[in-house]
Amino acid sequence: MKYYAKIISLNENIEEEVTLSFGEHEICCFINEFPRLLRVGDIHLVELGLVFLDDVKVEPSKDKNATLKQQGNTFSYEMNGYLVEDKLFLSNLVFQDDILYEYSYLENGYVKIYPDRITVFFL
Repeated sequence: MKYYAKIISLNENIEEEVTLSFGEHEICCFINEFPRLLRVGDIHLVELGLVFLDDVKVEPSKDKNATLKQQGNTFSYEMNGYLVEDKLFLSNLVFQDDILYEYSYLENGYVKIYPDRITVFFL
């Protein structure tokens, strides 16, 4: 999905790290490509993706609230949202990944997923 996001911060030590604001959520993302100069405060059209480096962990959730929690000071997140087909709905954000089709038995319900990082593509 494509969104307009505001750059909140850039990490001086890790050039691939950027924190973006999507209104309700701020997300620490991993930049896949650097198409142009990035500056704090700029607004860009972006596309978000999920990366699972090792095991994919998806589990049913009794929590009916959409949440996005960064795991420590890493790119990893705990995401709680509503699963429909290959999409996870988190209020104003929708994450799409083909791997979520493997969890169709959890479809039309709330799930927790644990991606190793959220990637961003600047369009």
